[in-house]
Amino acid sequence: QDLEGTINGGFSGTIKSVAIVIFLGCTMGTVLEKTGAAIRITRWAIGLFGDDKMIWGIALASFILGIPIFADTVVILLIPIVSLLAVRTKKSMMCYGTVLYLGALVTASLVPPTPGPVSAAALLNVPLGQAIIWGLITAIPSVIAATLYCMTLKTPVMPKEEFIKAAEAAVNEKELPSLAKSMAPILFPLALILCNTAASILVPGTGVANFLAFIGSPLAALFSGCLVSLTLTGKEWKTKKVLDTWVGEGVTAAAMPIIVTGMGGALATFVKNAGVADKIAEMVMQSSFPPILIPIIIAAIIHVVTGSNSLGVMTAAALVEPMLGTLGLSPIAAFLACGTGALMFKHANSSGFWVTVSMSNMDVNQGIRAVGGASTVAGFVGAVFTCIFNALHLI
Repeated sequence: QDLEGTINGGFSGTIKSVAIVIFLGCTMGTVLEKTGAAIRITRWAIGLFGDDKMIWGIALASFILGIPIFADTVVILLIPIVSLLAVRTKKSMMCYGTVLYLGALVTASLVPPTPGPVSAAALLNVPLGQAIIWGLITAIPSVIAATLYCMTLKTPVMPKEEFIKAAEAAVNEKELPSLAKSMAPILFPLALILCNTAASILVPGTGVANFLAFIGSPLAALFSGCLVSLTLTGKEWKTKKVLDTWVGEGVTAAAMPIIVTGMGGALATFVKNAGVADKIAEMVMQSSFPPILIPIIIAAIIHVVTGSNSLGVMTAAALVEPMLGTLGLSPIAAFLACGTGALMFKHANSSGFWVTVSMSNMDVNQGIRAVGGASTVAGFVGAVFTCIFNALHLI
């Protein structure tokens, strides 16, 4: 009975703080995908760079879209455009296809409101504003390093013909929303959350801080983002397609992360009550092993075994949370360590690996070198920055 109570308590205690947030984030991502906002953002990012630096435009678009949308979906959505660009600039899909996936993969591991980092932040009791700020700070050098690695991938791989035709046919298929409208659902909730965080530090306890605490809470901010995203649908927002089908897809996308997060909370509570975490932490402290490497290694192992970076982030956070006091790690340091560790070595047991490799027309060996190598570079560089921030007591 005690075991059952522990599991139920850990499960319910965790999902009560993140379930609606994850659902709102997934719903907003669905709207951005369906309305063409993701395509508009991509065209804008690519337009910032010339043909010689096209890869940085793809990386920027993927980086932004990975915040609200799953990395696999970003690839499926944008592979026709990227295939057309590969032909135009005479670049290999090993290079372009991989960077398209990696930009989104990094932000999906480190920057809320994607389910993985939202859940990890909840499990580690990290305020969402802090998680967003430090997640972005760590994600930027990770994506830059992965992009530089992708630029070394020059084995000729032509894109699939059907994606080139699809991109050519879709150029004038429908009127896309404006850039401001497309970016607003992403930037508005992030701005509210960051304003709340800033006010709580600069003017705590004031009327302004209290007001921003209300509108800048994760739930209120993401709900506002969802309402703003409805402006992308025009007059269709009242229709069954939007309110039933699209919201239903958001529920479906959110279901698995919510359940996994709840199980992570149950696992954390069980590990804490059993005293296992304290024993492991004491062993680490008695050795000369740097404590910051523990969450990085745990997340990396879980990711390599399961193929899911979201699962790596969440499960590592659940396992490490009971050890934080003994290890002397701050929650935000553990959060970044879990997020960067869960990027390491994407390979053949991952759906994202297969989506990227198959749609980019690569074979498995090319995929391991491209996706596996780039993800490891991104994770390693992010982990190095996390260790530096921790050593300097910035986190």
